[in-house]
Amino acid sequence: MTDTHRTRLARALLTMTAALLIGSGAAAAVEPNTDIARFIETARRMNPEVAATALETDAATVRIASAGALDDPKFKVELELPRSGPGYLPRYRAGQELYQVRQMFPLWGKRDLKQEIAAADSRKAATAQAEVANQIAYRVKVAYAEYHAAHLAADETRKLLGTVRRLSDLARARYAQGPGKQQDITGANAEAGALTAELARMDADRHRAQVRLNGLLARSPETPLPAKPLPRPVPPLETLPADALVDRARSDFPAVRAQLAQIDSADGSRRLAEKNGYPDVELGLGAIRRDGRFDGYQAMVEVNIPLYADRRQAEQREAASMAGAARAKLEQIRLDVATDVHEAYAMLAALKERKRIVREITLPQARIALEAATRGYELSREEFANLLQAEQTLRRALVEYVNVTFEEQVRLAEIERLVGGEL
Repeated sequence: MTDTHRTRLARALLTMTAALLIGSGAAAAVEPNTDIARFIETARRMNPEVAATALETDAATVRIASAGALDDPKFKVELELPRSGPGYLPRYRAGQELYQVRQMFPLWGKRDLKQEIAAADSRKAATAQAEVANQIAYRVKVAYAEYHAAHLAADETRKLLGTVRRLSDLARARYAQGPGKQQDITGANAEAGALTAELARMDADRHRAQVRLNGLLARSPETPLPAKPLPRPVPPLETLPADALVDRARSDFPAVRAQLAQIDSADGSRRLAEKNGYPDVELGLGAIRRDGRFDGYQAMVEVNIPLYADRRQAEQREAASMAGAARAKLEQIRLDVATDVHEAYAMLAALKERKRIVREITLPQARIALEAATRGYELSREEFANLLQAEQTLRRALVEYVNVTFEEQVRLAEIERLVGGEL
């Protein structure tokens, strides 16, 4: 190989390395996209579990009207059949007939309390629906992050594989001219084989993420996804103080809202148990028929006597204990969600710093080292082993960048799940 050819080959390698650096920088840039929002909306609309909880919410809402309704009235018929003559059989015709309609009327606001309990149960069902939708959104975000990470890793590995193949060509050309070594060629080929195997694994990971995401969207597993997925933008943490996120989670996290509704239901049950110690009234109207004609009317008032207090006191203590337990559970949920938000926030901040270091320091330095090693090997100043070591250092830096990008997306999705909405 002439010096001119060797110089051209070296320039080509340097150009390729610079292109790799620019390509990675473009991949690192975060641009807003609507793919993930569209996927979340589709998953919430098509997911069977979301549909089931929506129907349960509708059922609980309809139950509010029936909870405060009166019981059905009662219609009563009494027949008086005197004996027929000296025998014991009744006469063929009733001597007196009584037709009566009766209606129970709960007093002391019991019907209103039953409606309040049903309304609280309806809110609890609605928060259960929101929790399912919240979990679906989280799973879609994680699956999309997996798909993006697999796509990014495969693209970067494919570029690195091109670099190694060019290094193999360089080693083969040097060996043909005399100064090269056979082990340089075999080392480059072995590294290219390892990258090819790694690329096959990454393509399998990307396909698996595609299948998982399409499953969440209730679509065919092979439905195409965006060819160039972009990561979701991470808001600047300076604009999102941890304490503000904790306050938002303590009020908007679906489990918190569900427990607040449970407390309202338990309080209503406790008050209803206390009201059950007061009597209700039943009113009735009747008509009396004798010998085929109506000749009298009847009015009736009936009041139940809450005589046995032990049972009602036990019901009241049970309802009070359930209300206290609901409040204690609420405090535990709020404590847990605050801890989870702080933990996810700290991890997200650490990941953003790690990503900055890898993007701005580790990757550029690794590429510069590979460029220098390539130039040195071209000029017979470096051993090929040093060149492979520089390539493997760049490879580890790329893996670190992909992993940090994926973990950052997962932590972002976790925080949004805890606060019950987008940041």
